[in-house]
Amino acid sequence: MALATTTNSVTTPTTTATTNTSSTNNSSASSAASNAMLDKDAFLKLLLIEMQHQDPTDPMDSDKMLTQTSQLAALEMQQNTNTTMEKMVETMTQLSDVMLSSGNLSVLNAIGRTAVITESTFKLTSATEKISAKMYLPKETKDGATFQVLNASGDVVRSIKVAKDDLKVGTNTIDWDGRDDKGNYVGAGNYTMKVSYTDVDGGTSTSAYGAYPIESIQFKDGVPYAQIAGQYVKFDQIAEIS
Repeated sequence: MALATTTNSVTTPTTTATTNTSSTNNSSASSAASNAMLDKDAFLKLLLIEMQHQDPTDPMDSDKMLTQTSQLAALEMQQNTNTTMEKMVETMTQLSDVMLSSGNLSVLNAIGRTAVITESTFKLTSATEKISAKMYLPKETKDGATFQVLNASGDVVRSIKVAKDDLKVGTNTIDWDGRDDKGNYVGAGNYTMKVSYTDVDGGTSTSAYGAYPIESIQFKDGVPYAQIAGQYVKFDQIAEIS
């Protein structure tokens, strides 16, 4: 997420008939395949008929009967197992949907709270580059504010004074030319910005680059995005919510 910017066809009767014939053949094949499968009731009926019509002089082998009975029991067990697995899958799917829905609803509670994004620094790459950093002010200033630019070590390399009339409550864009208070180029690297000022109520308000209130929540393909500083970011790009 960048919150600091740098400047530097026709169907014929023949076709239709072919399609219908194909559809009929597919339907017949499907029906035949379905009829070719025996459920446990049909299997038991077939076994009973076979016993009724066996040759009295040559009765059915008891081993074969036991084998067929075992096959029947195995078939029934497999059907019961398949039914149980289908119910388990259905239950897990419903549970997953409920958990996802609950998680999505919970993120709505973040609206209005302050989010700190993971990318809380901006990068300076050359002496001709200019940085435009977005800074959020929670309250109106009393006499303006001084924004401090800090390097990776936390040292203040530039102080930028902005008048009260040039600031507003909400998101403000603060420009920095990449130079220190003496006009010297500070060098390429990662920098951040912070501000502490006296507000109209006489108190002290603070703000830091990368910290903004969550304005709204948007869902894209089930994934929640938070609108901060006028842009949408994924929730996994938020390091902290307070």
